[in-house]
Amino acid sequence: MLQQTLKLLFEFIKTPTGNWTVLGIICIVILAVLYDRQRQIPGLTVEQIIEDTWFITRDDNRKLAIFISLKLTNKDGGPVRLTNCRLSGYKPKIPPPQLVLQGFDKAIELDAPAYDFFQPNEEHIINPYTEQKMWVYFESGMITMTGMLRTQLVVKNANRKRKALQVTIPRNMAQVLIYREDAYRSI
Repeated sequence: MLQQTLKLLFEFIKTPTGNWTVLGIICIVILAVLYDRQRQIPGLTVEQIIEDTWFITRDDNRKLAIFISLKLTNKDGGPVRLTNCRLSGYKPKIPPPQLVLQGFDKAIELDAPAYDFFQPNEEHIINPYTEQKMWVYFESGMITMTGMLRTQLVVKNANRKRKALQVTIPRNMAQVLIYREDAYRSI
């Protein structure tokens, strides 16, 4: 069956209609690659800082608090003006003044990363040939019991060009330890 299908496909490619079909598919792929390259922010590289990227389940409002740390490198001769950063459609938010994890007999206050904060609705400028570390805060309405989230982060500049990055967000280890202690106490 497979051999017969391949034989028919090769016979079709030998015909003029098959040649035009193959040429059309190749042109569409080339145009798609060129269009994607034209939409990218030139000279900007975005990397995730995994040590300072985490999420917790907030008990006060039943949401996920997500902290993502990024290392942005501008290798271009001009400045990059970032205007937006989205995580799977979520916009950045202003973090609460205090994040406290409540355990059975203790409370742990969590600190934000020591980098620059990506303020929502403000422009962030990355100068030419420099490297900048910043963190972004998101809130998600979805409640998950997994220990890891994987999703796409998109950074956009003032010219609506973009840079996408697949990020992996682990649960904060302090919350994992509190959940384990509470589980051992309930046994």
